[in-house]
Amino acid sequence: MTSLRTSSAGPWILRFSLEIFVRFLCFLPSRLALWIGNRAGDIFLVFCPSKGRLIRDNLSQCTSPLPPGKCAKDFSRSVFRHFGRVGVEFARLAVLSDDQVRELFEDGWTGFEHVIAQLESGKGAIIFSGHIGNWELVMRRIRIDSPVSVNTLVRPIKASTIHHFVLNHRLGFGGGPSILADKGAKSILRALGRGEIVNIAIDQCAGKDDGAFVPFFDRPALTYTSLARLSYTLGIPVLPVLSFRREDGIHHSARFFPPIEPFRNLSKEDSVLQQTALCTSFLESAIRSHPEQWIWMHRRWKTRGLESPVWEKPSTGIAGNRS
Repeated sequence: MTSLRTSSAGPWILRFSLEIFVRFLCFLPSRLALWIGNRAGDIFLVFCPSKGRLIRDNLSQCTSPLPPGKCAKDFSRSVFRHFGRVGVEFARLAVLSDDQVRELFEDGWTGFEHVIAQLESGKGAIIFSGHIGNWELVMRRIRIDSPVSVNTLVRPIKASTIHHFVLNHRLGFGGGPSILADKGAKSILRALGRGEIVNIAIDQCAGKDDGAFVPFFDRPALTYTSLARLSYTLGIPVLPVLSFRREDGIHHSARFFPPIEPFRNLSKEDSVLQQTALCTSFLESAIRSHPEQWIWMHRRWKTRGLESPVWEKPSTGIAGNRS
C-alpha cells in the first residue's frame, strides 16, 4: 500500500518540481538564467556519459561537421550547453513579452513574407524545421507575427508528466497548440483547412513504415516522409525555416526560404522521396553552419538500410554565416 501511494505521488512531485524550477528561472535575470543553462548542460554531460559517447559515435558515422581544431569532447560540451540554454529559454517564455521576443530576433528575422504569401492562398502553410537553434522561440515569434494559429506536430515524450508539462507550457507561452504525430492526420488536415500554419520537424529517425532512406551527412538516414506526402496530396509547397543562436549567446536569427514544391512530373512515391531528400539537405546545410546547435545525442542513424545514399543532394544556397 505504501509503495502504491509513493508511485501515485511521483508524477505530482515531478510536476510540482518542474513548476517551481520554472518560476525560479523566470525570477532570475536572463544572463544568470542562461549561465545556469550552461552549468545544467555540464552536469548532464557528466551524469549521462552514454549521451556523450553517442555524440562521438554519430560524428564518426558521417562526414565530420566539427569546426577546425575542435575535438569531440569539447564539441560534446558545447552541444550540451546549447541545449541547457534552450531549456532555460523555453521555461522563460512565460515571462517574455511579445516585444522582448521580437528583440531576441533583432536584425535576424528574414523571409517571413514567404509564409504570408502562402497563407494568402487560403490553403494554409506547411513549414518545416529541425531541432537546431531554438525552435521553440521561433514558433513563439511566428505566433506573434502570424495572422493565423500555429500548430506544431510533436512526438510524445516518454515521461508523461514532462510531456504534458511541455505541451501546456508551449500552448500557454510558446508557439501554440501541439498535434500528436500518432493521432495527427485529421488534426493537421483540419488546421490546414482553416488556413493555419503547421510546423513539422523532420530531423529524427523515422520508423520503417513512415520513413524513407535519404542522404544525411553522406550516410543513408531513415527520414519521416509525412511532410512530403502532405505536400503532394494537398498540392501545396513546404517552406523551410532555419534558426541559429548568435555569437553573443543571447540573440537568435531565423530565416524563411522560398517554398519547395512537390515534384508533379514524378509519381507520388518518387516525388515524396525527392522532396524529403531536398528538405533534409536544407537541414544538413544549416547544421554544418552551426553544428554545436543540433541534437547530436539523438540516434539519427540507428536504423540500418541502404549501403549508399539514394539521391544526390544539390546545393541549397544556404550560406555558412555564423553570426
